[in-house]
This record gives sequence, structure tokens and C-alpha cells, in this order.
Amino acid sequence: MRKWNRIKAALATPFLRRLLRRPSHFVAREELARRYLNGDGVEVGALNLPLRVPEGARVRYVDYRPAEELRNADVQDVRQPDLISDLESMIGIADRSLDFVVANHVLEHVENPLRALCAISRVLRGAGIAFITLPDKRYTFDKKRAVTPLGHILRDFREGPAGSRREHYLDWAAKVERLRGRKIAQRASELERNAANIHFHVWDFPAMRQMIEFAASAIGTNLLIEHVLENRGEVIWILRKGL
Repeated sequence: MRKWNRIKAALATPFLRRLLRRPSHFVAREELARRYLNGDGVEVGALNLPLRVPEGARVRYVDYRPAEELRNADVQDVRQPDLISDLESMIGIADRSLDFVVANHVLEHVENPLRALCAISRVLRGAGIAFITLPDKRYTFDKKRAVTPLGHILRDFREGPAGSRREHYLDWAAKVERLRGRKIAQRASELERNAANIHFHVWDFPAMRQMIEFAASAIGTNLLIEHVLENRGEVIWILRKGL
């Protein structure tokens, strides 16, 4: 049973990526890309599934590791990043230098999502577009996990995420890997030692909107909701930076 739980955990994100390769997902994303993306931008965490951008849009690819370190059994044809950076800092990208930032199924993997939204806002020019796609936890392997409260996310922003890291790993071990008893703590320790890349935070549609609107008003990202589309288990958020 323990071996099977670990197999399920290892396949969780690859399975979700396969699920979200269905043509209907790409049709909706690409239609919105044609409507909203132009000029110079970046896509963060594209791996082997970069968003097809319209002709005339110039995109660079950003990830936190080189391609050879990102490959795994499920994802082999990984695009080599043009820039090694991360969504929480966007280090290496100048302030107000981009017309768009794309992050499809990335924000749930960062430990400090409000900091990531601030970084996106920093690098966007006025009226620039943040194209953010998030999985709705109700339709993924996260469905048994509780929605991450906004207060928790705000605490991670103000105090740093280290204090809640183990809590996330414990939740993952219990609700995604479905371990029991002492195995939960043992597995959480293993995940923490390995800095495992899990879904640290989970949202349903109302919680996503609450976080984005809070970030715009209380944190000052000024990323305003331009368009929203629920897309078969994911939600595409088109955010425009205020002038």
C-alpha cells in the first residue's frame, strides 16, 4: 500500500498535465491568447506545453531549473528556458518591461502566491496582461483537501512560507497520498527534506477570485480582472494591470 501511495503521488501532477492536454483546454486558452496577448512577454513553467501565442507576440520562457533537471518519466520534451528564474521573484526581469506574463498551472506550486502576484505586477507595463490558469481543486486529486484560507496565504506573504511548509506536506500526505497514522508525519518529513514540488495551496473558483481581488486592493498589485473562463476543471484568469 505504501508503495502504491508513493506511485500515486509521483504521478499526480503528470496525470493532471495529461488531463489538461485535452484539445478543448488548448482551444479555449489559445482563443484568449489571440484576444489578449501581444508585444513582449514571458511564459513561466511551460515545460513541454507552451501556450501558442498569436503572430506578433514575442515570448521568452522562464523556469526555475534548466531543461535537463526538469525532465521526468512523463515529460521529456522540455523546452530549454531562456531565463532561469521563478514566479515569486521574477529575478532577471526588469520592472515594467513586459506586455504579458503567462503562468499556466504554476501558482499552485509556489509557496507564496501573493508574492508571485506582486512579482508579475512589477514586471508588467501599464495595461499589461497576466494570463494565469489555475486548477479548481474540486476536479483534481486535491478534491479532498480544504480550500486554503486567504488568512493563511496572507500569513505566508507577511511572515514567509517556512512556518507553514510542514503543514502543507502533512496535508498532502494525508489527503492526496491518503496515508494514515504515523506514516503521514514520516512521509511529510521525507517530502520536506526533498523540497518536493507539490500543490502547496488549493482553491475553488470563489477562493481564487477572493485572493486575486484582495491582492489588487490590499497588497497593491493593481492586477484587475479583465476576463474569466471556467475551462473543464481549470479557471483561466485574464488580469490587466492598471495604468
